[in-house]
Amino acid sequence: MKLDRNTQIGGQPAKLVRDFLAAATNSDGFYTDLVGEHLFRAWWRAAVDELIGAGKLDGSNRGHALRLWTNARKRDRIFGVRLPKVPDFATQTHDLIEALLAYELICKGGQESDGRTVYRVTDKGRATGMKSLVPRMSRTAADALLEEVLARVVKINNDGELLHFVTEVRVFGSYLTDSEYLGDLDVAIKLERRRIQGEWTNAARALADNRGRTLNFLERLTFPETEVRRRIKRRLPRISLHDTSELDENPKMGGKTVYSLTPPADAPEIF
Repeated sequence: MKLDRNTQIGGQPAKLVRDFLAAATNSDGFYTDLVGEHLFRAWWRAAVDELIGAGKLDGSNRGHALRLWTNARKRDRIFGVRLPKVPDFATQTHDLIEALLAYELICKGGQESDGRTVYRVTDKGRATGMKSLVPRMSRTAADALLEEVLARVVKINNDGELLHFVTEVRVFGSYLTDSEYLGDLDVAIKLERRRIQGEWTNAARALADNRGRTLNFLERLTFPETEVRRRIKRRLPRISLHDTSELDENPKMGGKTVYSLTPPADAPEIF
């Protein structure tokens, strides 16, 4: 089916549907709650971006805020900012599933003893999940982009003022295929704290203050990690940055290590 940024399926934007189909393809089948979870994560991302756009949340905390989605339903605030009310996704979930069935992007794969229906992504759905909504980049451009990321990682690891080492970088997704043209470059990193002298909280707050940032207490504590991610992503919009833990928790995502570092045991204390 034709898919572009203006397409809607079951009342949902094309990118959300495309990303869901890509994720669900990696499973042996899924229930309705997986659809609801995907809708919730999309809402959470939009809510965080809206708070940043309104100037209520510092943009440097976006990555950390997005990772809070797992217990977001139990929260009414993040970084001291009140969250909007979480919608009821039951109707949206039903409408999206019905639309996916109608377009033959998914099919029913049986029923569990507890009455839950199992759904599976069809071949047509898998093809839709692989479609790009943005201009593709060549493999040569992706290679150059990865080289820039690795150069930034080396620079970060050589910056004694930062509080983390990047100890591993993995690539995954379309970069590991034979395709000549790719979408975003999917990169996962692992961070480890450097050895410091004194309390970590004091060091974290000092780093934020030295950068001249006006942040609340929690934002100052998470600033060291946020700063590393910002330096990797800065002005590289085609980078999709993740944690290696995401790949470890879902081995089907694959991943290839392209950089590793063992922090020296005698690393100098920086505070």
